[in-house]
Amino acid sequence: MTLRLILGLGWSLVAGLTGGWLVLAPWALGQQGGGDWTTVTRNEVGSGAGLILLAVVGIALVAAQTVRTLREAGALAPGAASGQADGVTASPEMEKALIALAQALADDLDAYREPAAPRSPSESAWRQTS
Repeated sequence: MTLRLILGLGWSLVAGLTGGWLVLAPWALGQQGGGDWTTVTRNEVGSGAGLILLAVVGIALVAAQTVRTLREAGALAPGAASGQADGVTASPEMEKALIALAQALADDLDAYREPAAPRSPSESAWRQTS
């Protein structure tokens, strides 16, 4: 199954790059100047766009097949497209652990904050005049 996915992605990559070259070739090779497109340019751009579309369809098929394979293997839950299952709440132990972690981080931040140093009278007077 992995070989099929790799070959599908490789085929899509080759088709997409070929299509991209066909779209850009008339201008990259200097065959198409300004003005109306020639018949050759229209054919190359149309063929290139078709190959790019075919590559996108191939990538979509490989992605769908990958998701299906992962679901069959049990790595993905069926219907969990967004990554969150409906109706699942965090356990109380998890909430307590997260609160403890947040409190420890807040305490660490407070420990690293330096108190504001008192200003000398001359420094205060200078700041007021400027």
